Amino acid sequence: MEHSGSLFKIDSRSPLPINVQVKEQIKWLIGKGLLKPGDTLPSTNQLADQLSINRNTIQGVYSQLKEEGLLRIQKGRGTQVASEEEVTKFKTQNPYFSFVEETIKDAYELGFNIENVLMSGFAYMQLFGQPLKRKLRYLFIECKVSSCIFYLDEIKRMTAAEIHTIDVSSSPENMLIESIHNADVIVTRADLAERVKGFADAAQKTVISVGSTNDVSLLLNILSPQ
Repeated sequence: MEHSGSLFKIDSRSPLPINVQVKEQIKWLIGKGLLKPGDTLPSTNQLADQLSINRNTIQGVYSQLKEEGLLRIQKGRGTQVASEEEVTKFKTQNPYFSFVEETIKDAYELGFNIENVLMSGFAYMQLFGQPLKRKLRYLFIECKVSSCIFYLDEIKRMTAAEIHTIDVSSSPENMLIESIHNADVIVTRADLAERVKGFADAAQKTVISVGSTNDVSLLLNILSPQ
């Protein structure tokens, strides 16, 4: 499906540079499913004319999104949204779109100026960085046997981390994927490591497999994730 420049809106008065506005809007449209895998975007000339901006600005945005794996640029076929696999990977790694949408709706209902709220948030991050150092989240997958229980008990004893467990045999796949995405440290039995790794790779997470009890060096590895 081809899309026209009517999908995009830019504001020359915004403090955000034009290229950032266009790039983030494309990411939003992909993240919300309004641009689907294989959809064709306007050519650089078409979009530049429609938005009354420089062609090189669009070319730069398309090139950046190609490098990030979200777009494909092929001679004779134009610029298209990447494959289903790449788009799914992007959505898995960036699940914040719905959260931002709800936050903006809440701010609007409270009568706040949305642009002021967003700029204030940006200024806050520049001044103070992350507001709080959150607890690490440990996910134990199918770890009811003794080889995992030792590590789970020791982590509970030695840290104030959040501990989550999931049984893959009784949990739907989407719950497993979401749990893996939300975890900082993923621990599973050695016999399940390859299966779990298939999901963890998409979320760019590392899996630590446990095959024996009382391995102190492995415990230290778990407690010191990269």
